[in-house]
Amino acid sequence: MRDTRSIHLLAALAVIGVAHVAVAAPRCEKSCKAETTGCIADRCAGLGGQAERECVETCKGIGGCARIGTVAWVMSTCTERGYEQKLQIRRGDCDPVTVLDFPEPSLSLPCDLIGSLRFGFATEPPTGAFHRLGVSPDGKRVVFEVTDDFSMLGPDHLVPAGQKEGIFVVQDDGHGLRLLGPASRDASFGILGDPTAPGGFRAFIYTPLSFKPNGASVVLTDLGPGPGGEQAIQIFTLDIATGTRTQLTHLPFEPPHPVGLVDLQKGTCCPVFLSNGRISFLSFIDIDGLNPERDQVQFVMNSDGSGLERVPLPVVAGRRVVPIFETTPAPAQRSATVLAVPGVPVNVEAGDTISEIFFFHRKSLLQLTNFGRTDTTTPDLTPDGKRVLFAASADPFGTNPSGTCQLFSVSTEASGLHQLTRFSSPEHSVRGCLQTTPPGCRILPYGVEPATATLVFYSSCDPFGTNPSGDQLFAISANGTHLRQLTHARGLFTDANGTVSAENIGPIGHSPIAGQY
Repeated sequence: MRDTRSIHLLAALAVIGVAHVAVAAPRCEKSCKAETTGCIADRCAGLGGQAERECVETCKGIGGCARIGTVAWVMSTCTERGYEQKLQIRRGDCDPVTVLDFPEPSLSLPCDLIGSLRFGFATEPPTGAFHRLGVSPDGKRVVFEVTDDFSMLGPDHLVPAGQKEGIFVVQDDGHGLRLLGPASRDASFGILGDPTAPGGFRAFIYTPLSFKPNGASVVLTDLGPGPGGEQAIQIFTLDIATGTRTQLTHLPFEPPHPVGLVDLQKGTCCPVFLSNGRISFLSFIDIDGLNPERDQVQFVMNSDGSGLERVPLPVVAGRRVVPIFETTPAPAQRSATVLAVPGVPVNVEAGDTISEIFFFHRKSLLQLTNFGRTDTTTPDLTPDGKRVLFAASADPFGTNPSGTCQLFSVSTEASGLHQLTRFSSPEHSVRGCLQTTPPGCRILPYGVEPATATLVFYSSCDPFGTNPSGDQLFAISANGTHLRQLTHARGLFTDANGTVSAENIGPIGHSPIAGQY
C-alpha cells in the first residue's frame, strides 16, 4: 500500500549495492552527430525545398549537438524495482559522463505520480539523494551534494552502503572526485501543510551551489549558531581547495513564510555570489535594524561576511515596486530582474501578482515588458548586454493563443520584442509558465553561454515530438535559432511487463552567472 503522506507530498511539489563511480572515457565521443545523421536519413529522404530544410533542422534538434560549455544534471529513474539516480556531466558536444550511479534500492514508490508531474527539478530533491549542484564559472569543476537524510520516500535507504554522504567536487571529465565536507543540515527544500493552498501544501526548492567568480569557493546555507547559541539557518562559504567551511552570518531562527498562492520561502535562503564577488541572500529577519517591516528582502555582503547592507526597493516613475526574487536576484552594473507591479494580473488563475521584466544600468531602472501577467519570469542578459531573454505565456503577436510558456527576447531599450519559441498546446494552459502537467509546459532558463549567446534551459515542452511526458534540458541561440534537445530522459513510460515507470531530470547545474555580465 502506498504511503498516503508521500502521495500528498508529491502532489504539493507539482505546485512547486555500492555506488558505481564512473571513469571518464579517454576521448570525447559525440553520439549526437551520428544520431543527427541517422535521423536525416530516416526522415528527410525524398524531401526538397522548405520541407527538407525544416526536417533537417528538426533532426539537428533531436540529435542535440549544441554550442554549450558544461552542464550537469541528475537523472532519476523510478521503477517497480526501486529508485536509481546518477549524476551526469556534459561538455559541449561530448557524450555525458556518469560520475556516480546509485543502484535501485528496494523501495515501493509511486512512480506513476512522480512521472505524471513532469517536474524532476522539484520532485527529485525531496525524494532522492542528490541535492545542491553547481558548475564553476570556467566549466571545469562540478560541486554537488549527496545525502538521503531528508528523502521523503526513502530516508537513509538511497545512498548505498560504503558510499560517503557530503559535498563533493569533481572535474568536468569525471575524474578527480573528492569529498569537501559533510552535507548541509539545512534541506534544499521545504514543505508546509496549508489547507488554503492548492493541493493543501506549499513548497520551497532551492538547489543551486553558486560559485565565486574566480571559482575558489561556493556559497550555501547550513545550520549554525545564532546570537543566542540557537541553531538557525546561516550563510556559509565552502573553499574548494581546502574544504574549509566558514560561517558568515549569526542570524536568529526564523520560520518559513507562506508567499502568494502556493509558494513557501524559508526565513533565510538563496545565497548567490554576484559578479563583483559579493554575496546576495534573502531573509525575513530584521538584521541590524535594516528590515523593520520584516518582509522578505535582499541583503548583500562581502565574501567574508563584512559590509552587510540591505538592497533598497527600486522606484519606477514615482511608484515603488517589489522584487520577485529568483536564483540571481541582485542587480549588478547591468542586469535584468523581475519586479512586481501594482494591479490585478490578466491570468489571475495562475497567481495574484503582476510580474514584469526590468533592466538595471547603474542607478537607472527601465521596465521592458508590460504583459500584465503573473508568470513573466527568469530574465537573462545576452553577453553583449543589449538584449534580455525571458519566459512568459503572453501572446503579443497572436502566435500563442493557448497561453503556453514561451521564450521571448527584448532589447534593453524596451524595443524589438521577439518570440523565440513556438511551443504549442491543443488546449489553453491555465497556469502558463507555472504549468507542469498538460495542457501546457514549463520553462526554467539556466543561463546564457558567454562565448556563444546560447541559452541552456530546462523544460517539459515537446518541440520535436520526443518529450510527450517528461522533462529535458534544451539549448537555443539568443536569436531563436538552433533549438537543441540536450538530454533524453524517458519521462513517464511503461515497462515491458506493463508497469508504469518514470525518468526525470533534476537538480541541474550550468556554468554561466545567469542574468549578470
